[in-house]
Amino acid sequence: MTPADRARVTAALVAVGLAVSAPVATAQSAEAEALFREGRRLLKDGELAAGCAKLEASDALEPSVGTLLNLGDCRERQGKLASAWAAFEKAEALARRTGADEQRQAEARRRAALLEPRLSTLTLRVTAPVEGLVIRRDALRIEQGAWDTPVPVDAGTYTIVAEAPGHRPWRSEIQVLQEMRRVVVVPALAPVERVATAPVSSAGTTAPVRSSPRLAVISTPASPGTWTGTRVVAAGVGLLGAGAVGTGIYFGVRARDLADASDARCPLITCADDEALRLNERARDAATRANVLYAAGGAALAASLVLWLVGAPEPRTVVTPVTSDRAAGISVAGRF
Repeated sequence: MTPADRARVTAALVAVGLAVSAPVATAQSAEAEALFREGRRLLKDGELAAGCAKLEASDALEPSVGTLLNLGDCRERQGKLASAWAAFEKAEALARRTGADEQRQAEARRRAALLEPRLSTLTLRVTAPVEGLVIRRDALRIEQGAWDTPVPVDAGTYTIVAEAPGHRPWRSEIQVLQEMRRVVVVPALAPVERVATAPVSSAGTTAPVRSSPRLAVISTPASPGTWTGTRVVAAGVGLLGAGAVGTGIYFGVRARDLADASDARCPLITCADDEALRLNERARDAATRANVLYAAGGAALAASLVLWLVGAPEPRTVVTPVTSDRAAGISVAGRF
């Protein structure tokens, strides 16, 4: 082989080696590219919500550094700082992994660093974890590893739900403001009361209980008794009414005595005795007071009676199942 031939072979091998070692650049898919362009157009037109949605859809189809940078910028303009920070962080990681765009990697790192001090965080502090406990923020399930940890979130209103088998669920609606460090304490969940049931035989009927007679008592809230709150008020109104009627009787008797004294001094229809006229005027005043007190007292007594009847305690029925080795039944006791 001539020196010229050896040179040509060597050049060919070097070219093949470079072709094999060079990284393969993949172009963005047509659908992802179309969504990216539509999102950029909407942003230029000032339609932030629609533009962010298009960029997010493009990133879901095929992540790219350019799409993530634009998405982060869009979320920041919306005031969703945590979402923007997450997009910039993802863009930096993608650029570092591919190693093809140091400039955009540096830009993503710079934008994420500027947002980090302004982020709002939400800490879900679990005080009494139980088996099977599930905590959600809106529709997002918060894994156990994220409990008791400040997690960046966008400012807004969230619904926190805690659920566990055999326990009553807990729910709370909270609000997170910009640059807020919010801590939400998830309390201990209350257990659900279990109701004991009688065993059922394979035939679908209640299995007989082969034991000495026993009682199964169903507890009910205690009866309020005769003196309910309404009846206490009725008694007070009745006492006021009785007092008004008693005072009215006093003024009625006083009016009669004054009238008798006036008639004794001046029995005629026409009277020029000043003292008799004064006694007659006082008798009229006493009679007027008596009439007013009679009316008020009678109304109060009537109202007291109505309140007493309306405030009667609610009827209560207690059902007590009774079982033995020979029979089964129920005992019903009521208060009406």
